[in-house]
Amino acid sequence: MQQNTICMQKRSRFHRWVGEGRVLMQFSVRFPWRLLMVVLIATVGAGIARGQVEMRRGVEKDPPTFFFDAMCYSSDKGDKSRIDMYVQIPHTAIKFAKEGDNFFGRYDVTLSAFTPSEQLVLEQNWSKDVRVDNFVRTTSNRFYSLTQRSIDIDPGQYHLLIQVRDFESQKTSEIRRALVVTDFNKDPLSMSDIMLVNRLSTDGERKSIVPIVSGNVAQQTDGFFTFFEVYNRAKADSVELTVKVRSMKNEEVFHHVQVEGTPEYKNQSFVKIDPLNLSTGTYVLTVDARQVHPTEGDSSEVIAQTSRTFSVRTDDLPAAVLDLSKAVDQLLYIARDNELRYIRDAEGEEERRRRFLEFWSKRDPDPQTPRNELMEEYYLRVEHANKSFTHYLEGWRTDMGMVYIRFGAPENVERHPFDQNAKPYEVWYYYQLNRQFVFVDETGFGDYRLRYPTTDLWGRIR
Repeated sequence: MQQNTICMQKRSRFHRWVGEGRVLMQFSVRFPWRLLMVVLIATVGAGIARGQVEMRRGVEKDPPTFFFDAMCYSSDKGDKSRIDMYVQIPHTAIKFAKEGDNFFGRYDVTLSAFTPSEQLVLEQNWSKDVRVDNFVRTTSNRFYSLTQRSIDIDPGQYHLLIQVRDFESQKTSEIRRALVVTDFNKDPLSMSDIMLVNRLSTDGERKSIVPIVSGNVAQQTDGFFTFFEVYNRAKADSVELTVKVRSMKNEEVFHHVQVEGTPEYKNQSFVKIDPLNLSTGTYVLTVDARQVHPTEGDSSEVIAQTSRTFSVRTDDLPAAVLDLSKAVDQLLYIARDNELRYIRDAEGEEERRRRFLEFWSKRDPDPQTPRNELMEEYYLRVEHANKSFTHYLEGWRTDMGMVYIRFGAPENVERHPFDQNAKPYEVWYYYQLNRQFVFVDETGFGDYRLRYPTTDLWGRIR
C-alpha cells in the first residue's frame, strides 16, 4: 500500500509538470565533459544501449555485420522481373575453426520478401562454406565472402529481410530494405537498376563482374564502372546516355554523355566514372537514356531514367558517418567550443578528417585495437536518434535525441499519451545512473520537449 501511495504521489507531480507547466525543481549543475565521457564509456561497456528497451519506432538492434545489395532487371520469364541479390560478409564477422593447416567457417543466409501489407511472398535459404589457409585472412576486413542469388518475381513494392547466421557462434545479423521491382514491359524504353562495379574482366566477349556490394567507392582510386541494361521495346537503333553524379547538396560533380547502339531488346552497358576525388559523403548517380533516332512516323521523344546512391567513406570512419561535415556538427554534445572550432577551421577535407580522427583518438578506450569503439557507439546513437526522433528537426538535434546520444537507451520508458488533464508525456528511467527525464508533447503533434530536469544538459535554465 505504501508503495502504491508513493507511486501515486510521483504521478501526481508529473501531472503538475505536464498539465500546468509548473517548475518543480531548478537544476543548475553543469554536466562536465569528462563525466559525460565516463557515462558514455560505461554504457558502451555495460551494453545498456542495445536492445533492452522498445523505443518509439521499434527496438534498436546491433548494426549489421555484412553488406547487401539488390538490383532489378528484366526477366526471361513472361511478365516477371528479376532481382539479383549479393551478400558480402567480412571474414571478421565469421567465426573460423581450425581444421588441420586451414581455417573453416560457415554461415547461413535467409532471404524473405514481403508485400507492404507484410504478406510473405518468397523465402529462400542457403549456406556458404568459407575456407582459408592463413590466419591473417580470418581477422582482416580486407577479406570477405561473397554470395549471390537471383529470383524471378512479379513487379511491385516489397520489403526485403536478409538474415545471416554464423554457424559456429550462432549469432544472427539482419538488414531490412524496401525495394521497388519495376515492370520493364510497359514502357517503350526502360532501364534496369545500376550496379557499382568493383572489378571488370573480359574473356573474349564474356565479361566477369564483381560488384561493390557496400556501395562505398572510397577505395576505387582509379574510378569505377557502372553496369545497367537498356530495354528497347521502341526498336530504337541507338540511345544517348547522360550520366551525372550529384552531391546531396545537388552540386554536380560528374557529367558524361555517350551514344550506344541498341540492336536488341536487352542491351548491356558499362560506363566508367572517372576518379573524382570526392569528399566523404553520399552521392546520387543518375543515368538518362534518350532515343537518338525516333522510329518512322513517331516524332515523340522516348526517354528513360535510372538512379542510385553511393557513398565515399574511409575505413577509419564508422559506417554510420556518411557526411564528415555533419559528423563534426554532431560532436556538439561532447566537444568543447574550441575543439569544434579547431576541426571546422581546417583547410581542406583531408585536414578536417585528420583533426576529426585526432579528436577521437584521444578518447579511444582501447588504442591497441584498430577500432575506436567509443566513436562507433556515439555515431550509432546519432543514427538511431535520426531514425527514431526526427520531427521538425533532425533526430539528433531534438531533446530526446540529445538524451539518447548522451546516455543510450533508457532502461525503462513510461508513456502517457492519453492521461486526463495532461499533455502527452514520457518518462525515461536510467536506474544505473540514478537519472530520469520527462518529455512533454506541448503541441500534440509528437514534438516531445525535455521538461525535467528543468535545465538542459549544459546547465542552462530551459
